[in-house]
Formats: sequence, structure tokens, C-alpha cells
Amino acid sequence: MEGSKGSKAHSKKNKNPLGLGRAIRSARQKENAIEYLPDGEMRFTTDKHEANWVKLRSVTQENALDDFLSTAELADKDFTADRHSNVKIIRLENGVDDAVSKGFSLTNERREALDSKQRTLAKDLIVPRRPYWDETTTKYELQKEEKEAFLQWRRKLAQLQESNEDLLLTPFERNIEVWKQLWRVVERSDLVVQIVDARDPLLFRSVDLERYVKETDERKQNLLLVNKADLLTRKQRIAWAKYFISRGISFTFYSALRANQLLEQQKEAGEEYKPGQILEVEEEIDEANEKNLDSEILEKIKILSIDQLEDLFLSKAPKESLTTPLPGQESIIQIGLVGYPNVGKSSTINSLVGSKKVSVSSTPGKTKHFQTIKLSKNVMLCDCPGLVFPNFAYNKGELVCNGVLPIDQLRDYIGPTTLVAERIPKYFLEAVYGIHIQTKSKSEGGNGEIPTAQELLVAYARARGYMTQGFGSADEPRASRYILKDYVNGKLLYINPPPHLEDDTPYTIEERREFNKELYTFDRLPETRREQLKDAAKHKGIDELDLARDLKKLTFSAHTGGEDGKEAKSVTHGGKQAALFNAADDLDREFFQMTNIKGQLTTPFHNNQLDNSAGKKHNKKNKKSKKKALMYTT
Repeated sequence: MEGSKGSKAHSKKNKNPLGLGRAIRSARQKENAIEYLPDGEMRFTTDKHEANWVKLRSVTQENALDDFLSTAELADKDFTADRHSNVKIIRLENGVDDAVSKGFSLTNERREALDSKQRTLAKDLIVPRRPYWDETTTKYELQKEEKEAFLQWRRKLAQLQESNEDLLLTPFERNIEVWKQLWRVVERSDLVVQIVDARDPLLFRSVDLERYVKETDERKQNLLLVNKADLLTRKQRIAWAKYFISRGISFTFYSALRANQLLEQQKEAGEEYKPGQILEVEEEIDEANEKNLDSEILEKIKILSIDQLEDLFLSKAPKESLTTPLPGQESIIQIGLVGYPNVGKSSTINSLVGSKKVSVSSTPGKTKHFQTIKLSKNVMLCDCPGLVFPNFAYNKGELVCNGVLPIDQLRDYIGPTTLVAERIPKYFLEAVYGIHIQTKSKSEGGNGEIPTAQELLVAYARARGYMTQGFGSADEPRASRYILKDYVNGKLLYINPPPHLEDDTPYTIEERREFNKELYTFDRLPETRREQLKDAAKHKGIDELDLARDLKKLTFSAHTGGEDGKEAKSVTHGGKQAALFNAADDLDREFFQMTNIKGQLTTPFHNNQLDNSAGKKHNKKNKKSKKKALMYTT
């Protein structure tokens, strides 16, 4: 009997023995299942459900379409798009180059006028409140009330911006999930600590958050922790301490970086470590100017150690926890740490705990949800995600320079770099980077002293060899990222002064320069650069080096000193196109000198007599005629 033709039947092997496909399918079915709300309403959605970590992404800036969609989602409204409707989308920013549109500076008069208006409207810069709830409130009712309250808050801020077009409202957190983390921290904390950057404390401080804490419970306390205080000089800390005390603000100075460095040194010393063995940095005390200072100010300007900060937390917090503990648990005091991204909340917690418990990153917004860390048996810390509170700013460049907005995602680099060029003296920038910044003279439209953002970026990029493809012009965006990161990290240091104590008016440009004058001395340079400058000054016979006076004479790194009072030059490493010259001098040189080619004028062309002897066609005939003429003459 013949066998059947064709392929034999094979048993199909199950390639997915774990049933992963069914698990994903069932999960999708549950996500898109029909929901029945308590009021009887039926809800069904086909939206893609996101993971919790995606929901907690920080959103500080949205375009018009994303803003509309998020507002519609908060309002729980449905909408449809008509394909045939005559709708035209107009982009307001069309035709405007963000990279070059904000390279300007404010005059003293303009700054004072804006500051006066900002102080008038400061009461409208509020944080969203969580609606009242209790044990009887259901999950859906609370979510609905939270979205409605959050939507009203966003509308108030939008109206504030629309009615005051001359004021710039900073980008603020627009994701309600991130604000929910703040609400939980405020509700459970007995002491709420706002951590601010010492370089500009008022920008990072939210006055309304302190009000919200008191609204939650009058017994809760507030504390302003001025972190990175080691960047300030003693005089600058005195000025800020006077301002905080005059305004009744509870504050303290702290440096998480210095505290963590001391912890590392203790670990290296090991068992040989003894208390007092590691000495802190000594400061110069100006006894003449500090004679009339109150003992309170002298005590307040001290940068606290780790143990002193823990004692301060316990003294400021209520004696007993305001939160009722669960049955069988002991009462514990909870301290909430709140602040902007990148002000050092996680670093502060790591210094308090003594080991790395919280992930630290230079990218703003590393912490995604609030975390609780037990500091001791009776104290617990609550770390809130970095929140960008609504505030006023003179321009968006301030937010970039203060580390609020990430530099790697930056498109407008001219605005922030303009601030750096204005705040850091030209000679100090040249000393730090070893470059020469060629500025335009007054005849060319510049001021000859303060470089523009483009002049700084071009000089830095050409000295480092950062060139674009094609013709090979200076890669300004790349150079700006390096310079701005140095500014945020404190390599290029600038401290904003407090307002005047009498009337809260801001400092003028000249007063701000005087306030930061001590930051731009020879001793503030990196150690390797100081050694280079010492050798360069020794060759020039300079004993006492003054950067502002003597730097243009020295040759170091890519900076070539000028002889006999001439301007210094910069060595470039970007090829032939990297050489940078003054445009006016180039034109003059080309027009008058013609690159050393000189013309010689003899006689006008119409007086020239043509010499026919050079012609080839009649050359023999001309020779014969010349011979005949010679014969007749002889």
C-alpha cells in the first residue's frame, strides 16, 4: 500500500511557554475596559496607558497644541476634529530665531521698573492647593476635584501672563502628578525645609508655599536652607543674613558639597579619625567692618556642619509629631525637603544620612517621586521631586544660568551666554579659559569692555578647535554648552545681591559688580592656571600680578600677550578658517595696502605710442626697411 504523498504533519511547538502574549493581551483588555463611575456615568478610553514613571515626568514648557490637549484632559472634555473645517494654525514664533533674539541686557531704569511691577503682583504667584478630603471622599471624587482645582490654578496664571505682557512668567511645573507629590510631602511633614541655591536665593524661594504649609496646619514650621553657601564670601553672607533677618525669614547657611567631602575624608581616615582632626576652610575676617555687627548676624553667617543641621531641624520642628501614628507604631517627626531641581536636595540628604541613599545627578529633575529616609529612631526625611514654582524673571536666560532648565536641551544659547559675558569680567574669562576675547571697538558698535555672547563663543570655540562642517565657522552652540555648564557648576561664579534693605529696590549694574569684585582675583583661579600665570608673570618681570591690569601682557595657553601696550592675540586650533581678525582692520588692509602689492603709474594709456616692431606678421619687412634707412644715413 502506497503511502500518502505530500508533507508530513508536524506537531507545532509552543514558542511562548510562559504565555507572555496572553498576559499582555489581558493587560490591554483591562486597561481599555469600560468603567462605571459612582454617579452612573460610563467611561471608555482607547488611550495608551503609561507607566507611573512616565506620568511623573516633569513638564515645564508646552507648545500651543500640547497645552490645549492637557487642558482638555484636565477639564475632562471630549472634542472632535473636522477634517473639512477651514482651520488655519498660526505659529506666533514663526520667523523668530530664538538663538539670536534675546541677546540684550537691561538698563538700571528698566530693571527697577520691572522689579517694582513684579513685587506688586508677587501675591498672585500661588502654588496649587489640594482640595479638602476626608475618609468619606472616594478616589474618583478626589481625582475629579484635584483636576478641577489644578485647572483653575493654571487659568489664573495664564490670565496673569496675558494681562501683563511686559512681565516674563518663568516656566513652571504643569504636570499634576508631580504636584501631588508635593501635596503628600506637605501633609505628612511637621517641618518643611525649602532648599535654595545661595547664588540667587529669592529666585528659588516660594513665598506662597510657606503660606500653604501654614494653611494645612498652623503648627507646621518653615525653614529656608541656603545651600552651596561655600560659594559666597563672608561679606556676601553678611549682606544676605541682614536681609533675611530684616524680613523675618527663618534661614540657615549650609554646604552639602563640603559636608560630603568631610564625610569622604572621615572614611579615608577610618579608625584613625579623631574629632577636630579635619579642619574646615578658614576665612579672612575683616574686623574693622564687623565691629558693629550684632551677635545674631555673626552666628547666622556660619556654615553649619552635619550635626549642627540635625540639631537645628529638631529645634525648629514641633516637639511631637502632628501626624497620628498607626496602631502599634511610635510617633516620628517627619521633615520634608522641597525645592527646585538641581539645588542639592538629594546631596543634602546624603550628607545627613552619611551614605549615598538617594541618587544624585547634575540633570535637573533626577528625583521622580517623594522618598522617605529614616534619619534616626524619631526622625524621618521626605525627599520631594524637584519642582519649578511659578515666579517672575527678567529673561529665560536666568533659568538656564541657575540650573533650572537643562542645558543639553537648550536652543536659545545667546540669551544665557549674554548674561555670563555681562556678569563675569572679560579678563577673568580669559584667565580661566586661556583665551583672548577680541571685542568690537566703539567705532564698530561695541563698547570695547564687555564682550557680546557671540564674541565670547567664537573666541572659545576657535581656541578649542570647535568648528562646524562645511566652511568651518565657529561651533557656537557647542561652545555655549561648555561655558554654561561651567557657570552652573560654579567654575564661573556670580552671586546675586539681595535687594536694598530700605525699599526692596534691586542693585544697579555698578553695585552688582562691586558686590562680586572679590570673586575675580588670582586666588580664585584653578591651581594649574595659577601656576601658568606665575611662570608667565615671572618672565615679564611682574612681581605682584593684577589680573585686570597685567593679563594682556602675559603669554599662556592660547593667550598671546601684546608687546608695548598692543592688544593681545589668541592662538587658534581650527585650521585656516579659525583665524579671527578685526573686520574693520581687514577692510583697511585690503583697500590701502592691497597685501603689499603696489601699482606704478607711468603715462596715460592714450599717450602710449604703439610699437609695430613687435609684430610677427611684418617682422621681415620691417627689418629690411631699417637696413635701407641705415644705408642711406651712412
